[in-house]
Amino acid sequence: MNWIKKQLKNWKLYELLFLVGSIIAITVCFVVGKEKNVLSFIGSLVGITGVLFTAKGLVSAPFLNMIYGVFYIIVSFYQKYYGEAIIYLALMTPLDIITIISWLKNRNKDNSSTVKINKIHGIEYLYLAIGTAIATVGFYFLLRALNTNQLIISTISLITSAVAAYLMFRRCSYYALGFMLNDIVLIVLWSLVVVDSGIGYLPTVISFCVFLINDTYGFTLWKLEEKKQNKNQNYIENVGNDNIEAKELEEKIDTLDNKE
Repeated sequence: MNWIKKQLKNWKLYELLFLVGSIIAITVCFVVGKEKNVLSFIGSLVGITGVLFTAKGLVSAPFLNMIYGVFYIIVSFYQKYYGEAIIYLALMTPLDIITIISWLKNRNKDNSSTVKINKIHGIEYLYLAIGTAIATVGFYFLLRALNTNQLIISTISLITSAVAAYLMFRRCSYYALGFMLNDIVLIVLWSLVVVDSGIGYLPTVISFCVFLINDTYGFTLWKLEEKKQNKNQNYIENVGNDNIEAKELEEKIDTLDNKE
């Protein structure tokens, strides 16, 4: 109970209402629908919570994302979306683990429950772009060899997930843009499943719609928090410089006094 209170500390009312409303919407779809997929339902609930926790920059978010990944792997494999299963099993889960370590080591000094936002530089973006281009070609042929359903969409989904997960590991606010693009792709992907297999997978579609809203909101929150953290850092540095200058001035005065 104390853990929950700590996680929800400083939440705005509309954020809490959005979380509760999202959970209710998915639950209603599950209860009303004739075709039920329990794994899709539970995974969607965990996923929605994890995404909003990520938007808030909570250190506990990667833990929830990793749990969500377990459910998503099973559901994706059942639908022969091998690209989705592979990305979470071979890439997203390991990235979640190292993200947990990274975020725990880089907590915000003002609030230990949140992460300190990082800013990466141009050369890293260049390396990321080159790696993404190479990985896209490689994953395309791998997924084609596995006879993956919706090959093109699955490849795009895999790559956008990988890029977004890397940026999240690096604590970069642009992670949200990657996930926003990935959400759009996955809404299309799982909507096709609903058309072919029934509304038992509708909670998954709804969850990605909620993910899209949350990631958009998360990008805004991270940018605001980034400005706040930079402002605090500049203040600390200025105060430090003022102290150094004051100390140097005192030393000069002492030197003059000694000469006299």
